[in-house]
Amino acid sequence: AMRWDLWLPNLIFLAAPPTIVSRDAIDLSALHLPPHGNRVRLKIERSHKKIKPLMNPTVKLADHNSSHEIMMDDYRTMSYKGPIYIGTPPKRFDVIFDTGSSDLWVFSSMSKANSKDYLHTYDPRMSSTYDGPTGSFEIRYGIGRCRGVVLKESVTLGGIDVNRQTMGQVIDYSANFDTKENPSDGIMGLAFKGASKTNTHNVVMNMKLQGVIPNATFSFILGGDPDSVGQDGSFLLLGPPDYDYVYNNSISYVPTSGSDGMWSVPMKTILIDGKDYGFCVTGCHALPDTGTSLIVVPNYHWNSFASQIVTKRSDCKFDSTGIFCHNGADGLPTISLVLGNGVFKLEPKQYMLSAQGGQVLGFMPSDFQHFILGDTFLKNVYTIFNMDNSSVGFAHTNSTGYWHQEVTWLDRIKTIVFYAAIFLVIISFGSAVYGPVKRCLQRAFGRREAQTPGGTVLRSGGYRQVVSIPAPAYMGGATPMGGGNGRQLGGGPAYEIKNEAVQPPSAPTPGDVEDSQL
Repeated sequence: AMRWDLWLPNLIFLAAPPTIVSRDAIDLSALHLPPHGNRVRLKIERSHKKIKPLMNPTVKLADHNSSHEIMMDDYRTMSYKGPIYIGTPPKRFDVIFDTGSSDLWVFSSMSKANSKDYLHTYDPRMSSTYDGPTGSFEIRYGIGRCRGVVLKESVTLGGIDVNRQTMGQVIDYSANFDTKENPSDGIMGLAFKGASKTNTHNVVMNMKLQGVIPNATFSFILGGDPDSVGQDGSFLLLGPPDYDYVYNNSISYVPTSGSDGMWSVPMKTILIDGKDYGFCVTGCHALPDTGTSLIVVPNYHWNSFASQIVTKRSDCKFDSTGIFCHNGADGLPTISLVLGNGVFKLEPKQYMLSAQGGQVLGFMPSDFQHFILGDTFLKNVYTIFNMDNSSVGFAHTNSTGYWHQEVTWLDRIKTIVFYAAIFLVIISFGSAVYGPVKRCLQRAFGRREAQTPGGTVLRSGGYRQVVSIPAPAYMGGATPMGGGNGRQLGGGPAYEIKNEAVQPPSAPTPGDVEDSQL
């Protein structure tokens, strides 16, 4: 049997209270997923610097039709966090934005986290807007727990202030919440009040209730590079959806399916290489969860689901912890999720994670009754959470290009040839009309001083054109017989054209005769 514990140690999935039942630790191998509440997290190596508290001036929402972007750090596209500011004066905390839970909490200065130089802690003595304690709370996750006191405090997110936000400061917590490899200062839950352990609305809903935003709507663009750490185009957007991210201006909205305070939505089916294996015959529900890294499959579907994934690959194996392959993504199927009116595809390269000696696929089993759509899925779509009408919107995204047809070199060559042909047509047309247009303009606007053969026509460029007509033969003149500049006027005498430089005018001498006097 394959020793998963040698490949993927410390993969942990934690419960989102109060609806997800407890989980057991999953010991897998070159992936480390330190827990941060309701999430599967990969261990990410990074430098450890104490981040200085930053002051963040309040920025009022000037345009209620625009979105405010909060840039997030991503860790190899498996973990996303961003800044909030708490207290007066405001102090920065980097928290996980989690649609799989509802409570906001940060570490307290009275906890052991205060001695860690990679964490920020909250000290109520340093804030003039602290109000508390108003009670206590405890949240038990599948693995680990945290507890502390409830308080009210000023919170700023995306430059928008929320007054007297109910939140928690964690005093005691399990060791698995404190991870130097992938630290965060707390969790900002973004689900509904029904799932809250501190019995409160989340920050975005309180923004609406306090009148600083017109609608309780937010959305996520989760991007980044699996091989990098830092800010790689991941955003939390407050306000209406930004259609710059939406492919073909099409969003598939799905109403939430329960009253448990979570964002779970009905899912029509899951297709594997376009085929329906009956996973949702009796109905499926899916929870889009920014606080979970992988796609989580209910245990009662796991064996059937995983066996269809690996059926064409003898080097791929699965068990009760996950799916593992040795030889890359070739031959693995396309996974399609049907949500509302949209079909959202995941190609193998989009759900494969790297590990020492092979690849781990971004799926794992769970005793939770719903599918959980973690970052493996969400990083490939634009997801809109509308608290006003309790719905989730999914859209193919322009920002990643994952949902466009893959562009081949032949397609690129065709595109280049097409635009080159357009360019040549434009050049040819311009050349064809240039001469006639120029002559028309010259006739319309040119200065002509002689209208008959013989005389002088002034030309631009500092010269004049002199037309000479020799005397006819019967007057003693000679008619040129071909060659030279001689030209024939019908059957009459030849004429000659000469260009002469224009000399500066001089005063006429006595006896000179002006042209006008002839």
